[in-house]
Amino acid sequence: MFVHYVLKTFRLVLIVIVGLLFIRSFIVEPGRVNGRSMEPTYYDERIFFVNKFLLLFSEPERGQIIQFIEPTSNELFIKRIIGLPGEQVKVQQNKIFLVDTEGNETVLVEDYLPDNTVTRSATGGAEDYSVIEENEYFVVGDNRKMSHDSRHFGAVDRSLIQGVVIK
Repeated sequence: MFVHYVLKTFRLVLIVIVGLLFIRSFIVEPGRVNGRSMEPTYYDERIFFVNKFLLLFSEPERGQIIQFIEPTSNELFIKRIIGLPGEQVKVQQNKIFLVDTEGNETVLVEDYLPDNTVTRSATGGAEDYSVIEENEYFVVGDNRKMSHDSRHFGAVDRSLIQGVVIK
């Protein structure tokens, strides 16, 4: 009787562990903010969750905060998508401008940032970045002064995106 109880308990524990591993690998995973690059949206040491399932059926969208593998250091980062495939990002006059596939230029409206937010390029001056390739996304941190982002390492390939950060 005792052996039967142990086997049933072991089976139950094994099912729970496999289920949790499946959920964490394919559906949702916890994360922790490391740094100040996403302030005021996310502060250092804040816990968040990453929805990995959502991007299995849809493409990333402008304004979404994503978790991705930073291409030069292989570290996990969270940043906001601002540029989509086929667009060009320009930093001028302390703002971000987007040029669409037809050449129309518009200023990026960023209601999620404080009114006095200043955006500069990695070099500090005006800069026109390359047209974003297919399956790539231009990402920046909300704390523009403290963020290491696409202004430094370029657009992020879709294959490096882990999921969408859930508030």
